[in-house]
Amino acid sequence: MGWFTNQSKMWEIKQAVLFLGSVGVVSFLSLGLLTPILIFLLGRYVKLSRWNGTALFLGVVYFFVLVVAFMVLLSGSDPFSILLVSFISFYIYVVYMALSLPEYLQRLDLKNYIYLEDDKMYNYNSVVTQVNNLVSTVSSTEGFLKDLRSFSQQIANEHVVREINEIVRLVQIIEISHVGMTEQLMERHVITLSNALLQYIRLTQSYLQTIEVEKSILRLEELICYVRIAFENELTQLIEREVLEVDSESSVYLSVLRGRGFI
Repeated sequence: MGWFTNQSKMWEIKQAVLFLGSVGVVSFLSLGLLTPILIFLLGRYVKLSRWNGTALFLGVVYFFVLVVAFMVLLSGSDPFSILLVSFISFYIYVVYMALSLPEYLQRLDLKNYIYLEDDKMYNYNSVVTQVNNLVSTVSSTEGFLKDLRSFSQQIANEHVVREINEIVRLVQIIEISHVGMTEQLMERHVITLSNALLQYIRLTQSYLQTIEVEKSILRLEELICYVRIAFENELTQLIEREVLEVDSESSVYLSVLRGRGFI
């Protein structure tokens, strides 16, 4: 277990180096001008758009500092002014983003379990506990299918219900035709889909229908559709693998028959 998440310390160190290292390198090489773009992309990845305002403000400040530094350079007073700005940019941005490192790591880890909503605050330990409880209650394929049917009964949107029913059908086909593969598929999809459906039901039944809530509902509907496509692709790959195995066995069999002069 790490310092800020349930991931290992090595995972946290690796992500921290990638996070702060990218900020530091971009800040140093671009004199801080491109760093707001990088922070925008990092914030978008973990759904933290509130980083944008501060990053933009710092970018504007560094722009004026850079203008002053170039004016000093052109005047011939101090040729090291640009290098000084680079070091200042590197230091300030890295220190500033280091303060947000725990939140970044936690949201980065939570992306593996739940669908993050933009700028929504999450209690990391609480979410992880809920996920662990969910995994323990949905430990089998039958339990997962039972939960999907229960979710579909609580959803009024017919399109979403059809997507859920199709997922149930695909899981049943995989379970019947590919014994031993279903549990592996559950590990890849059960947490994401179950949490998405729980959030979808909560948003459609318990929240005021604001513009932001409606956007979140649409994103969840899109995610559910992608999960259905993922199961379709999983089944397609399994079928293609079986076809290749049959073709290979047939080729070997025919070769043996030809070698013995039977055909």
